[in-house]
Amino acid sequence: MKRLLALLPLLFSLTCASAEDVLRVDFRERPPEMRAVDGIPSGPLISVLETAAQRLGIRLHWRLTPFLRSLDDLRSGRVDLVPRVLLTEQRREYIHFLPSIGNQQLNVRFIVHPGYEVELSRYGDLYTLAVGVKRGTAYFEPFDSDVLLQRAYASDDAQLAAMFRAGRLDAIAVLDVMPMEAQFAALGFTGFTYGHYVHRQVLGNHFGASLKRYRSDRRALYDSLAAELERMRAQGEIALIYHRYGVPPPDEANR
Repeated sequence: MKRLLALLPLLFSLTCASAEDVLRVDFRERPPEMRAVDGIPSGPLISVLETAAQRLGIRLHWRLTPFLRSLDDLRSGRVDLVPRVLLTEQRREYIHFLPSIGNQQLNVRFIVHPGYEVELSRYGDLYTLAVGVKRGTAYFEPFDSDVLLQRAYASDDAQLAAMFRAGRLDAIAVLDVMPMEAQFAALGFTGFTYGHYVHRQVLGNHFGASLKRYRSDRRALYDSLAAELERMRAQGEIALIYHRYGVPPPDEANR
């Protein structure tokens, strides 16, 4: 009994250490980089994080959830990490950004009704349109902060697709083409095309971590994960993982 009692502090510390090595990670449908297959996270971005975490002895608890909720939970510290969060100065107030795993061409295109492609050939043409955007999404400046634009907000791609089909929108700002077109396909809707105006940009692909948790009890864990991701990028492992999925990797896709 005395021996058991003497071991209790050690057992308690080991249990606590194990509990600290579990990270709560959100993901969402963003093919081809990440998607849910029978509710299970899949895709190269998922595999990159799982590979780094496994090497460090970190267990990941995945949750499929809308991006807006993920942002709120990063702010409050209810979630540790969210893949592919675009870095903005506003988000720096509550997100600790891990080093980029690579740069990607993430152009913003605008879906319009057929016959109106030429009507949207430059940024200034947006001022005459009702443009659908997703709440919480960062597109580009000055678009994100332009008070003269007629923006209509929606919670997700499905809502934007339904609003466009119903004629409530003249255009939709699109950062990820595949998920948006998948929503139209689910509706059996083909009455859309793309405006001639395209905002071209190359952005880093970051995992966003909770700044609140980083400043409290997760600093060492987040920093060790960041270092491993940097090493994997430098040694070409991230590119290899993307190639296994048949997806152009960051740093190559924009060449």
